[in-house]
Amino acid sequence: MNFKEIQKLIKKKDYLFSNHADEERTKDKLAAEDIEEAVLSGKVIEERLNDPRGESRLIVGKTEDQRLIHVVIGLRSGKPVIVTCYIPSKEEWISGKIRAKGS
Repeated sequence: MNFKEIQKLIKKKDYLFSNHADEERTKDKLAAEDIEEAVLSGKVIEERLNDPRGESRLIVGKTEDQRLIHVVIGLRSGKPVIVTCYIPSKEEWISGKIRAKGS
């Protein structure tokens, strides 16, 4: 499934949250709407197509209030699954989009 197809399903609210993503979302005070907005306005910065756990994509996007967040989306039974979501740390990411050396 390509990113545009994933975005269409997210827009229709046809997706799932993993337990881990729900915990991370709560910890970072992110609402489901924040995650949706970030995916719909975001772009893929990493594709993990050969991951033994299944393909996934790392997306960077902004919430409505302009907070930069990362969302990892995998697939399960043809549906997007939010695997995790978080506010990227400045120590690990340059401008939230490029991995810092050593991270």
